Amino acid sequence: MQFGIFHIPHDLTAERDYREVVGEMRELAKACDQSGFDVFWIAEHHFSVWGRELCPNPILLASDVAARTERLRVGLAAAIITFWHPLRLAEDVATLDHLADGRLEVGVGRGNYGLEATNLNPAANPNNPQENFNVFNETLQILKKALSEERFSHKGALYEFPAPGFSADMAHTVDDPRFADPETGELVKITTLPHPHQKPHPPMWVVVNSDLSIQHAAENGCGIIMWRPPNATLKQRIDHYRESWARSGDGPHGPRTAVMRDTFVADSEDQAREIAGEAAMGALNFANWRGPYIYLNPGEELDEATQAAQTKELSFDFVKDRSLLFGSPDDVTDKLIAMHRETGIDQVSFKTDWPGLEHRHALRSVERLRDDVIPRVRQAIAADKSVTVR
Repeated sequence: MQFGIFHIPHDLTAERDYREVVGEMRELAKACDQSGFDVFWIAEHHFSVWGRELCPNPILLASDVAARTERLRVGLAAAIITFWHPLRLAEDVATLDHLADGRLEVGVGRGNYGLEATNLNPAANPNNPQENFNVFNETLQILKKALSEERFSHKGALYEFPAPGFSADMAHTVDDPRFADPETGELVKITTLPHPHQKPHPPMWVVVNSDLSIQHAAENGCGIIMWRPPNATLKQRIDHYRESWARSGDGPHGPRTAVMRDTFVADSEDQAREIAGEAAMGALNFANWRGPYIYLNPGEELDEATQAAQTKELSFDFVKDRSLLFGSPDDVTDKLIAMHRETGIDQVSFKTDWPGLEHRHALRSVERLRDDVIPRVRQAIAADKSVTVR
């Protein structure tokens, strides 16, 4: 079982120098690099007027983390590829893989916010799910080709590469039969450089939230990253993913499953809630536009009053046993072992800092995960223990 940290740089005051925000990211990454953690995941978001999500370019931030760590893998979770030009994305990803000495994980997403899509690529507006998926799918296909093939071509509904009709400009003449049509001299193959360090490309992941997106990820040889489902739903999705992979999945890195859990380690659950509960719930309610259904177990239905209350404002007591890992090292260790036994999850990534929480508390929680939780979970899994580890 692997462990990661999921990080979104933030500043609710919108007044601090961004170097301070980046400095906190670096400190967390260095703490994770010492031992225990496998991946440091960085998100992408734009136009956060409240300062909650200050991470417009995860590739730049990941390159900074890579330069300051030695063993920790760096991950994009996710690069919103519907907002990127496919060829520029491939070039940047491959370059980052070299800067990271082959320690890159590439998570991709479709985007959630209309504000972002409207201003960056209206064709990918998530309020038009089919059009959004079309942009996502075609961009993903181009990215995979560009990263893994020496020379490639692509002709789809949205993009055509190489652009038709090119034969020469002031700096480039096409006289190589590997790239040009020998009769017309037209460029018919293209390459992006550099090629990635990892062959044929870095491990790729997709952030998923439905059976269709899970199946699509498997068919494209990608791992899946899931967002906050309870264990029973998590198991159902993992089973569906592995069944889909067995039917049609194919990829150089094999099937991989991960989940993000909002996590805080303190001396007790009460202390964890006292220190971090308000900040964590503020973040969950900021993202509660989907409503409480993402926290439900398979077949579960809420009564009308509970549905209305949790749609208006999620409560700590509603989500804590469904999705949170709050408590003492013993509490969190037990919950992780139980999750692994129930679901067979491959990786858990912890979100342990939220807007409004002091950085020193987030860092201390990471240190306690590293020193007091992860080693015991790994030991228990390796030994296949059937009793709680204390």
